[in-house]
Amino acid sequence: MLFGAVAGVGLSLGTTTANAKTFKTYPWKYGKTGKYAWSAPKDDAAPLYYTNTKKNGYIWNKSFTKKLHNIKNYQYTSWYVQKSFKRNGKVYYQVTGGKVSGYVWHGYVSPAISKKISTFKSDSSYIKYLNSDKSQKLSRAVLKYFPNAHVSVDLSRRGAGQSVDNKPMTTAMTTSNYKHVINLTALSHNLKTSYGSTYSETILNTLDFPVTSTNAAIAKTVNSILVKNGYTQDKITSLINQGYKLGIYINGGTGISSGKQGYPWTINTNTNTMNNSALFLAK
Repeated sequence: MLFGAVAGVGLSLGTTTANAKTFKTYPWKYGKTGKYAWSAPKDDAAPLYYTNTKKNGYIWNKSFTKKLHNIKNYQYTSWYVQKSFKRNGKVYYQVTGGKVSGYVWHGYVSPAISKKISTFKSDSSYIKYLNSDKSQKLSRAVLKYFPNAHVSVDLSRRGAGQSVDNKPMTTAMTTSNYKHVINLTALSHNLKTSYGSTYSETILNTLDFPVTSTNAAIAKTVNSILVKNGYTQDKITSLINQGYKLGIYINGGTGISSGKQGYPWTINTNTNTMNNSALFLAK
């Protein structure tokens, strides 16, 4: 059983294919301008890191004149690294973790490493991974809104657009083998800009650009979009009772591997999927 709370009416059924997005076959090397100077690309989520020390380690202000936080007090925080630079012979990162931000020595954090979805051979092994792996905190936050849903690794792969035969730059898997498919990732809501105009944000957008929010806040936004599109707790429960399975894949800024020091530009993002995130119901 996988955690939860959601609510709903109204939906559209039909098959869908993977979203048109190129395979990510590169490490986060883009944005690197010097030996240790690097900035997160604007067209992708910043890489996710976790605290890796229980000793005193300080997060500083920009001018390094004030200690803002002690990182040992943030053992369970998801940090997004936005910049890297060298100062007095040491490499520092600009980090954001929820409402906490500042500059920290790179050795106090490590990149979040996830597994390729193609490595899972059964629903049970994938569910265990979602429920326990450190890299899947955002997945668990989203799953709280899908109580009693049966997670299907096959649907998760197809929703993510896993490459056929697990080879890069080949045809992606689709959900065409399912008769009824609901692509929740494509649902959207309208937001206002500071200029008063509106724009549309999909669940995919929400999951792909989580830099300034906590996992709980991101999941809450996902739920808000679901509800605005008619997918309330009752509606989702009804669909699950009708035999719909859940497909979920959330990269969340994680990598597949990294260099020894864990620098952002050494993180390999070759997931062999077309999409960074996928949320589907199908039967």
